[in-house]
Amino acid sequence: MNSRATSAILSSSLKATQMSSRSSMITRNQAESLLNKTTTTLNQHHSFMLSCGAFRTRSVHHHLISLDFLHTEQSVASSKCPIHSKTAETTLQDSDSSNNNNTMAGCPYHSANTGPKTPLKSFDEIPGPKPLPILGNLLDLIKHKGIASIYFYELCEKYGDIVRLSMPGKRMVLISHPAIIEDLIKKEEQREHLKSYRFYKSQRDIALAPMEMTIHENWQEIRNLFNVAMKPENLEKVSLPQITELNGDFLRILVSKLKRVEGSENDDTPRYKLPNAFDVTSLYTFKSVVKTFLGLKVTDEIEKQMPWTIYEFVDLAVRGTDLTLQLDSKPPIYQYFKTKKYKEMEAIMDKIYYGSRKLIKMYEKNPNPQLPRLKDFVDERAVGMENAEKKSEGVLSSFLNGGVDVTSRIMVNQMYRLAHHVEYQDKLYDELKEVFGEPTAEEFLSENGLQVSWEQYKKMKLVKHFLDETFRVNSFSYMTSGRWTSTDLEVNGYLVPKDTRILIMNYHPSMREEFVPRAKEFIPERHEKGHSLAPKSMYSSLPFGIGARKCPGSRIASTELHLSLVNLARHFRLTHENPDKFPESKHDQSMLYIDSKSHPLYLIPRDHMKPILEKYVA
Repeated sequence: MNSRATSAILSSSLKATQMSSRSSMITRNQAESLLNKTTTTLNQHHSFMLSCGAFRTRSVHHHLISLDFLHTEQSVASSKCPIHSKTAETTLQDSDSSNNNNTMAGCPYHSANTGPKTPLKSFDEIPGPKPLPILGNLLDLIKHKGIASIYFYELCEKYGDIVRLSMPGKRMVLISHPAIIEDLIKKEEQREHLKSYRFYKSQRDIALAPMEMTIHENWQEIRNLFNVAMKPENLEKVSLPQITELNGDFLRILVSKLKRVEGSENDDTPRYKLPNAFDVTSLYTFKSVVKTFLGLKVTDEIEKQMPWTIYEFVDLAVRGTDLTLQLDSKPPIYQYFKTKKYKEMEAIMDKIYYGSRKLIKMYEKNPNPQLPRLKDFVDERAVGMENAEKKSEGVLSSFLNGGVDVTSRIMVNQMYRLAHHVEYQDKLYDELKEVFGEPTAEEFLSENGLQVSWEQYKKMKLVKHFLDETFRVNSFSYMTSGRWTSTDLEVNGYLVPKDTRILIMNYHPSMREEFVPRAKEFIPERHEKGHSLAPKSMYSSLPFGIGARKCPGSRIASTELHLSLVNLARHFRLTHENPDKFPESKHDQSMLYIDSKSHPLYLIPRDHMKPILEKYVA
């Protein structure tokens, strides 16, 4: 880094540090003045956005009401409370009314009298670990850099629903209460973006994805292409028909990875060991994404024509994602000179994107025109856009790159939940027998396996609830995508300054009894409509995010996960080595996972599958 750049960064950090040490309380007059200035600024922004054709009334409305209680009577203020509002989209219903009254008494939106309202508290008054002069909490963050998500979780446990952290030139807030999360999502739309991905793609003229763009850019246009995968009709007419043709492949991949357990061949219930579940899930998820978008069933012969083997691609995708998230958690030094980790990420992304581009070009035309594929819908929607072909290609490459790693991790979690909660194996089997009839060996032997129609798919209630509960208790991350405050913003009675990073600790509320009854227990039925143990707020678990930038591949991923569970439950029983303890997730990567090599799964074939395994497993 040159001396000018270094000086600028140090100057910025010192200025921000000085600003953060100002008065810890603002007065009512100061707050009203701030509201007037904010209103003027937003009105100017309103006019500008109208001229750009990109204005959304709701976002400005929510910015304006964030300090609205300063000008209203208590009854009006109470109705706007993001935590206790009875008219909110999701209301937290406390089982103990006295507890609820006590909570409301301490809420900045409620008070015992109708006198002047309590001023907003300052950022420095938010609970959190004590910061050092100038450095803030930087040393604590460095100390826990390898397991930051665990550290953040512990901070939420210690300090409560909102936690403050600071570093030189930067402020950070952790939030973990569903109602605060809901209020933030509705008021603030400026999200974090992947800076290292953005820098890499900009250097190579690759179309940016929405998660790499700022709110001031036209991210909605490219998001419109990604949304092809989110349309419900495309799930029914494209994704499900494509992925269901891989049911036979899933079973054959699974059986090919099994090892006979010595001494069990003479038992009435022979066991087979699955040494590494990721060997199955990574192959299946890659094939599913290629099938859905390109309409291509990847055979051994086709794999030989590809730029890499499937396992090579998966290793690249996993490592590339891990490096990207690591780079984004640190200052972007790579923008001035390329660091070792950035060079590694750059080399990996070159292999992924140039390989993906080659694969897309190889199958420009649908290899099976009788069955629609998503690529053609993306291409059609891109018509008329500037650089339409480049944008369409970028979307498809992003789905290929991002559609394997996370889905594979969740699929492994789901397999372990099935092995651990053995009582659900027969429950799932019975539901699936009612929908599809008795399972047969033909589902393994035939090319496509079990064919699942849309009407049958809709009937698989327990299958879907089982996945929902797996998402809740075994998230691949303790956090979901956060926000950067675009203006000074009220959050739960505190004034959070502009340009503060707010992280949503999504996993924390999902494991708290006050938000999810019997939260530590694995109970798929809780996701039935109207169930007494249902989560009290949809914001207590957001595995794919929510809103306009929700993960666009969530429907495809869920379909893969549902069908993999169908095939497992119909043909096998599962166990693992320690039925009394569920395997803990590993934290040595940017996303959580179960180390399947250290905790192997064991499969017991159902009667119709025993001859198959005797024939195909050594």
